[in-house]
Amino acid sequence: MSESTIDEKPFQFYIQTIGRGQKRRRSLTQAEARDAMRLILAGKVSQMQLGAFLMLIRVREETPEEAAGFVEAIREKISPPSCSIDIDWGSYAGKRRQLPWFMLALTLLARKGYTVFLHGIVGGEKNRLYTQEVAQLLAWPIARSLSHAKAILEKTGYCYAPVEHFAPEIKTLMSYRDELGLRSPIHTLARMLNPFEARLSVHGVFHKGYDDIHQQAAARLNDPMTAAFCGDSGEAEVRPDRKTEIKMVENNAESATEMWSFFLPKTIFNSDPTEKCMDTDSLMAVWQGKEHNAYGEATVVQTLILPLMALENLTLKEATAYAQQLWRDRA
Repeated sequence: MSESTIDEKPFQFYIQTIGRGQKRRRSLTQAEARDAMRLILAGKVSQMQLGAFLMLIRVREETPEEAAGFVEAIREKISPPSCSIDIDWGSYAGKRRQLPWFMLALTLLARKGYTVFLHGIVGGEKNRLYTQEVAQLLAWPIARSLSHAKAILEKTGYCYAPVEHFAPEIKTLMSYRDELGLRSPIHTLARMLNPFEARLSVHGVFHKGYDDIHQQAAARLNDPMTAAFCGDSGEAEVRPDRKTEIKMVENNAESATEMWSFFLPKTIFNSDPTEKCMDTDSLMAVWQGKEHNAYGEATVVQTLILPLMALENLTLKEATAYAQQLWRDRA
């Protein structure tokens, strides 16, 4: 499909393609999805068209080709500067049952010398705790743009960037949930942005099946290495009270793509899935060694295992021992 497609085809074409009758409709190709998102980002789509488009895809779920095309258009629009980093971590769900213990895992990784780019959103659900609040409690630098993030990362090695500071369209599109009442494909692609093409991009999903979409879309985007899994509340946080399947994809220098999966074991038994722990004072007390929280500490260790296995090429046993050591030695 030529670069002029965006001018040749009105947005109705994309709505018709995905919304015709059962026998005639089809999903978009990657190129069509990219061009549809270009039109959206260029402001050439009416509110009615946009709502119809997002909900038609939501009903049947986006395909890997569509997700990859949408991400291509967003990356093209934000035009990120070149910056070599180890870990990209999207946080777009917020926590509603347990504290964001994964923030302690990321802080330990940053202390260890890994460069970590964390990005996310503060949503409108009052019963959720969003990552930015905890990032500020842990004294994470907050980036005002991708250029600012690059400067921080090159100086300190880690930072948090609100998505509205580098891709405001994502924040606007995600806010449609308040009116439509449903998530849209935008919630998928936000986690996949990985603007600096990190060595490892980690995606948390809420529903089983979306991890496959993320895995296959990442293969199409040629990102270096991506891990996707069902995390707590949709965040990229491994739950220690259940067995977790991690879907991996790696694109090497020879343009060969490898996809595989592995399991992180359940380490907390007889936990109450309805139990809540949402007091940030408790998170800070555990971090400082003033309190103990068996679930939270196990969550930190389990979440650490994934990046350690991926970046250090460690076995599960080796990564577990290393993660436990990092937690013990955090003071």
